[in-house]
Amino acid sequence: MTWISRLRAIVQREKHEENLNDEVAFHLSMREQMNIDEGMSPAEARRDARLRFGNPGLWRERASEIDLMLLPLTILQDIKYGARTLCHNLGFTTVAILALALGIGVNTTVFTFYRALVARSLDARDPGSMVNLSLILHSGEFDPGFSYPDYVTHRDHLRSFTGLIAQGMDRLALSETGGVPIRPDAGGGTLLGRLGLLPRSASAAEFAVTFFVSENYFSVLGVAPLRGRSFDAMTGAELSASPSVMISENYWHKRFAADPSILGKVVRLNGTAFTIVGVTPHDFTGTSTTTPDFWLPLSLEPLVHPEGNLLRDREDQCCRLFARLAPGVSIAQAQAEMTILSNRLRTMHDPTSELSKPSTVQIWPGSPFGRTLDNELKFAILLIMAAVGMVLVVACANVASLQLARASSRQNELRIRLSLGASRRRLIRQLLTESALLALVAGLIALLFTWALLKVLVTIAAAAIPAEYGSLVLHITPDLEVFAYVSAISLIAGILFGLAPALESSRDALASSLKANSETSPIRSRRLRNALIATQVAVSLVLMIAGSMLIRSAVHALTMDTGYESKQVINLDLQFPERSKYPVDRKLMVVRALRTRLAALPGVVAVSTARPPDGGGMRTAAASLDGQEPSEQSAKVYLYYTYVQGNYFQTLGIPFLFGGSFLSQTGQPEHSVVLSQSAANRLWPGQNPIGRTIRMSTNGQFHRKNEVLPDGQSYRVIGIARDVRGVQLDGGDSQQIYLPLPEDRLAEYPLLIRIHSDPLIFMNAIGSVISSVDPNLVATSSTLDQMLRLGPQFVVSGLAAVFASTIGLLGLALASMGIFGTVSYIVVLRTREVGIRMALGAKKGDVLRLLLRESLRPVAAGLLIGVFLAVGASYLLRGILYGLNTVDGITFAGVSLSFLAISLLATYLPSRRAMRVDPMVALRYE
Repeated sequence: MTWISRLRAIVQREKHEENLNDEVAFHLSMREQMNIDEGMSPAEARRDARLRFGNPGLWRERASEIDLMLLPLTILQDIKYGARTLCHNLGFTTVAILALALGIGVNTTVFTFYRALVARSLDARDPGSMVNLSLILHSGEFDPGFSYPDYVTHRDHLRSFTGLIAQGMDRLALSETGGVPIRPDAGGGTLLGRLGLLPRSASAAEFAVTFFVSENYFSVLGVAPLRGRSFDAMTGAELSASPSVMISENYWHKRFAADPSILGKVVRLNGTAFTIVGVTPHDFTGTSTTTPDFWLPLSLEPLVHPEGNLLRDREDQCCRLFARLAPGVSIAQAQAEMTILSNRLRTMHDPTSELSKPSTVQIWPGSPFGRTLDNELKFAILLIMAAVGMVLVVACANVASLQLARASSRQNELRIRLSLGASRRRLIRQLLTESALLALVAGLIALLFTWALLKVLVTIAAAAIPAEYGSLVLHITPDLEVFAYVSAISLIAGILFGLAPALESSRDALASSLKANSETSPIRSRRLRNALIATQVAVSLVLMIAGSMLIRSAVHALTMDTGYESKQVINLDLQFPERSKYPVDRKLMVVRALRTRLAALPGVVAVSTARPPDGGGMRTAAASLDGQEPSEQSAKVYLYYTYVQGNYFQTLGIPFLFGGSFLSQTGQPEHSVVLSQSAANRLWPGQNPIGRTIRMSTNGQFHRKNEVLPDGQSYRVIGIARDVRGVQLDGGDSQQIYLPLPEDRLAEYPLLIRIHSDPLIFMNAIGSVISSVDPNLVATSSTLDQMLRLGPQFVVSGLAAVFASTIGLLGLALASMGIFGTVSYIVVLRTREVGIRMALGAKKGDVLRLLLRESLRPVAAGLLIGVFLAVGASYLLRGILYGLNTVDGITFAGVSLSFLAISLLATYLPSRRAMRVDPMVALRYE
């Protein structure tokens, strides 16, 4: 029969059976008639016909095997039977689905978040043809930035692309918003603002995140504005005559309440008037992960930064470059062309610049992150996937142990099916079908729950971030890839937890007699069940220990002794207006006047100018001793350096061990330095460094243009200060060289204000002081403690602690649920055994101890294995652990004992319940 005929036979099953019956009846009647024609009597002819034809039912089955596709039918029958079986055991089904849904849901959450953030493509039409351009410098460092002149050269000479675009970012002061009032300290009402995780505005200023983009940005990405027009529809002369910006639809709703007359309104960015000419689509991120507030043409950048020279400075790497490959051009071909052009371009750079040295061009598939994942990020993702994979393993072992325990009560059913002719393979397929059905239902529940949870979390995260910081956009709606992932992981989980119980149950049923006692558990099944419990305990213990260590590390990081006063010192960052040029003299005058006014406020102890220890912007230099010029051969060490005023140490409460500070506030005629204790020990171990000299060189080290550098001169050591901790968890930045801050650089550094009153009240009060000195001055303030908590290392440590502890608690809950459920099943199966023991005189306490001992044996084995595995896990996490040994005895012992106590409770409850059964009832139990 053809496939169509077979499908028709399946659909018209009753008609097909009628035809088979008619065909069998026809063959019997023909044989009977032939026998009559040969002289037999009708009764004898009928009997002979049936003997010759054989069993009609067997022939009908053989014909059905030929005419029908039996495998799909039997699978459908298995699914129906499995669904009925699971519905009849709602307790087991509920626990199994809950356990699997947790394991699958955690994996689905991580996968969805990974796709929405890390593996996302550019927000463009046909994103597969978009690429990122970047450089691997001669020093080996990755550099995604290009200068605007380099962008123009690449745009005009590269033929491998149909379009090349540039994008930069800045936060601009927003004012005169077309009649809409300004919202000072707009972020204070958000969740992050209330938690003190954002700098407070110390002046009546509002900021807007602005993307500087090339004029062809939207046309190359293939995105049309929601309203109005984009920059590519305007000529350079039109943009110059009428400076224009585009506003994002998100910011249009947040800041302007979706004002329908938004087009044509004028806003001022850094004091320059711009007309809003278009609105970008909702959640449009372009080449980033966030939606900005405004989009500004790069050619108009000098209007908001009149003191800069971005459009002509070839050393100002302001922008990231993205391109769309021409049809038929591969990434390798485009990279070869770009390498040739880059070799010509490097001759146009400053000979002292790193960009003038040979570099390697890299073109990556389009991504907002600008390059493929580096080793550190790959390792972090690998650890995260391993952690959530371990949760799924615990869930699978959990359900598998329940399946094994439940299989003991199904032995009679399986033996009956075997006696009726079912093969062992048929039983295994039926049991695996039930497992797969469980897993798919759990996967569906996990998908729905994950989607709802992520939507809530993304909504909370969006509401927590102030509008002036942009809008993080994460696309977490399930698509085909997510559905495929959930289906695949559900089926894999179903096979993982169903295969071993199916094999073991079918083996036991095949080897046992029909009258075998179903309450007894074969040794092989018992060992497998114990192994599954030990696996759950070991894996969960690893997750719990890792989470506990990361929590303790985060607590240590936040409560560490910084070596300086952080809670009562305020960092005040100043930003001078750019629309009217402020010469250096005027900036210095404003800073001195502000310092005087702030120092006179009640509660102020001291005011200094310097970069705080936890303020970022760390610089390193090669240091040599006794007047030698630093070089690769003569440099003894590389140390951190910073410029400070003489009262910096007094303001931050940093004591001197030897010597003292600079004699004047802004330096001395002779060149002097103060060393931290650890820096002095590295330079002159075991010696007195006071009066010794050092020289420094920043050649090859990072620094900004026009930044003051300590190169070329000798410095005399005049003091040794106590070490302080900055932003590095290992304390590496405690090795500091303090240099006197030059007088003409005061306006480039923050003000540090030490107070003895409430910092929050003081920060709210200094706005009026700043306005009285210069109403155009923009300032933000935060305590040094807040800055410390916002450091990347501390944020990563805290997030890792939250993630690991959550995963660990899920593992613990699953393992406890598995132990409780398995022991409960086993105790029920051993009810008759308990009755016999008690009828023979055994005491309840003896039987209870027996059950506890046998139940806790696999738990103890799992704890032992888990401790050894946790040692390896803590070694992998050593890079983000602060203040802890690789093997932290308190964490290991505390978590292990807690896990043992929880396991004992999960074992004790069902075992104690068995002690309450009447022995006579237990003896009659079946």
